[in-house]
Amino acid sequence: MILCFVFGLVLFGRTLLASQEEPVCTSRFDYDHKMLQKMVMLEIEQRNTKIALEEIKTTLSKQTDGSRQEKLLLANIEEKIKEVETATSVLRSGNTYVRWGRTQCPENGTELVYKGYAGGSHFNNKGASANYLCLPEQPLWNVYEDAEQTASTVYGAEYELYGRNMNNFFGKGVADHNVPCCVCRTNRASILMIPGRNKCYDGWTLEYEGYLSSGHYSHEASSEFVCLDAKPEIINGGSADENGKLFYFVEARCGSLRCPPYVNGRELTCVVCSK
Repeated sequence: MILCFVFGLVLFGRTLLASQEEPVCTSRFDYDHKMLQKMVMLEIEQRNTKIALEEIKTTLSKQTDGSRQEKLLLANIEEKIKEVETATSVLRSGNTYVRWGRTQCPENGTELVYKGYAGGSHFNNKGASANYLCLPEQPLWNVYEDAEQTASTVYGAEYELYGRNMNNFFGKGVADHNVPCCVCRTNRASILMIPGRNKCYDGWTLEYEGYLSSGHYSHEASSEFVCLDAKPEIINGGSADENGKLFYFVEARCGSLRCPPYVNGRELTCVVCSK
């Protein structure tokens, strides 16, 4: 009787894991909250099956002549608990990052969540938001008015990457072209962007390498530092100089920055690593 109950309990947990869809979310906070709820449910299911398994082991240990069927059922339950534990571990350890300048994620066990268009506030607006956005290709709308309102604004992004010889960087010119992006998910728990390096430290997995990028120091709007992929793609048909949110190289300036090891005027590299 106990065995049948526990077997059904484990199967319920496995069905719960398999049937739950990815939560429909309106923000990164909402996504994290719902994923946390999902993880808690799996943790509870895992704990319940472990407790029941211990009860079964205790019962069978008292039955020296336990049937072959009972022993096979016990082994089956243990196997299914391992499946739940593995799935829970994967859910717990996952993390996401944006790959700026590319439409595909690296082939290292990382999955594509979505691809889209880099954007953000206009480079010359006072009070503009600093961060870059990766806007999906298929937006969904709620209540809206098409007339322009007094509000915050989002523009597309362009490469403002100039140099005496751009072929030294990318093998092609990308200035004024629109910037793509994609959001990637890895099962590794920690994501780290390291400025000034193009290789990960030992024990970390390379997600992608590139050049440190931000807005221009002289513009009204502030910006953040992001890692632009070393092999950037462009969005076809977007070569007009329309500005918006801009990507510039970031150069070292000696003084308070220690030189060496840094070199004045040299473009800084970057790397995104996971562990």
